[in-house]
Amino acid sequence: MSDKVEEIERAIAIIEERSAQPDPNQKKGEWLEQLTAKCAPLITSWNLTEAWIWKEWKDRPEKLRNTADVGIDVVGRRADGKLVAIQCKSRLLDQDGKGHQVTKNEMNSFLAATAESLWTERWLVVNGDISVSSNADSVIIEKNVIRKNLKMDLLSEMQQIRQPFSQSRDEMQAEAISKSVDVLRRNASANESGRARGRLILPCGTGKSRIALRLIEELTGPGQVSAVLCPSIALVAQLRQEFLGQNDKIRILSVCSDKGVAKTPQKDQDLSLADDPTEDLGHTTIDEITGDVTTKADVIANWMDSEDGQAGSLQVIIGTYQSSHQITEALQQNGREIQVMIADEAHRTAGLRRIAKLEEKIRDFTLCHDDRRFPVKYRVYQTATPRVYSGSGRKNRRQNDDWIVRDMSDESVFGPELYRRSYVDAINNGWLTDYRIIAIGVNDKGSYELANKMAEESAKGTKVKKNMLSTTHFLRGLTLALVMGGQLKAKGADIRSTISFMNLTAKSKAMAAALQTPKVRQWVKERLVSTAPSHNYSPPPPIFL
Repeated sequence: MSDKVEEIERAIAIIEERSAQPDPNQKKGEWLEQLTAKCAPLITSWNLTEAWIWKEWKDRPEKLRNTADVGIDVVGRRADGKLVAIQCKSRLLDQDGKGHQVTKNEMNSFLAATAESLWTERWLVVNGDISVSSNADSVIIEKNVIRKNLKMDLLSEMQQIRQPFSQSRDEMQAEAISKSVDVLRRNASANESGRARGRLILPCGTGKSRIALRLIEELTGPGQVSAVLCPSIALVAQLRQEFLGQNDKIRILSVCSDKGVAKTPQKDQDLSLADDPTEDLGHTTIDEITGDVTTKADVIANWMDSEDGQAGSLQVIIGTYQSSHQITEALQQNGREIQVMIADEAHRTAGLRRIAKLEEKIRDFTLCHDDRRFPVKYRVYQTATPRVYSGSGRKNRRQNDDWIVRDMSDESVFGPELYRRSYVDAINNGWLTDYRIIAIGVNDKGSYELANKMAEESAKGTKVKKNMLSTTHFLRGLTLALVMGGQLKAKGADIRSTISFMNLTAKSKAMAAALQTPKVRQWVKERLVSTAPSHNYSPPPPIFL
């Protein structure tokens, strides 16, 4: 094991050295090709037993008619003997480990050369935090190209060797609470204002709600009030239930300024509102929250000052960002401040751009940052996906007044990092629920014909181009329909519910409608009957998203 660690350490040192220096071969990236071929068998998750740079691949004359350099830099062989085509792109990296994007033009020859069935997988290997252009991204998704960061995967492998399952979830949570409390208290003491703020970044499923409550318990004294803000009424209800389940001496007031979340057809047709970053996308209304609930500032003010709050119970307001102006109005009425504010899913408060029709609503989402209007002693911004911009994007946001809150790396708004753990940490330490991956192939002629037809109909029926659904979208949708129809029951996987994510609400609605059409139901029925043990198989009820 020590020899393997030494090899990985040498490889990481080479990446760091080469990535920091301008090099005549930097764009060509021959050094990264050599290193990728050498390191590929060392990385367990890559599942490659051997790898060669293109010109040294011994089976090339036997496998290919055209053996010229066609854009494939490295060839890997999986444990099952199947081949992986790899393209390597190195970049000069800045001090944050970021480099220029990979463009579609740089990928074209590789994609063309790997179209034949010889290649089971296609990878793009980079040397750092290197994104791809929007054009390249769409093609990469369509062609199922897998992106790999060689340095990060080597670091992950080394961590698995040195510290396999070294920390329990409870230990991690205790560490997060202890370090966060310590940093917040020290920074508050050092600041003239006596206040502090910071970021807490943890993967989904690692217990951020529990950590939030423990932070409030640690930092909130008798008679003081703390608050949690989140982007939806559904989350208000969820957090209320979780807090009550963990602390039987807690007093909670739910604050939601709007009655419900349903949208009118007129709003959906308005592009600026359809793109509303402040929209509550949940399905819970204020009527579904039990306990003390209000939409009025004077009720909040009275609740904070009531005798019940002096009886030793922990007092917490849980509200939506959309209702934060009601809380600030209550604070102004009684001259109080919030002791601890947890901004849940804090990435929703970053990267907000001014939209004339949404100006007031966006102001509500940014009130949590304003120490004058929303006085808070300890601010904690909690997220699994920090929204950070780099390169020209960051520069444009800082110089462009259209952007209100620009970047979660801005410490003047979000404070320093209090604690961070990655998804790699969560997986390596066993903090997440076990799962298995089931792959389903839908690649027959009939499926493609149906998906193509649905894509054509989507193009005709959608005025806004970005809301159109492609053939690839519909193939994925048809796969989902098969799963919900019971396709996997024969394999011992009884799927009772599922969530399918799309990047726009309009696309999600269009897909849900499409999967309930007669032609899709008939296609599912025929597929299920053809794969059933007998022709007497009865398909399940209709499929819904």
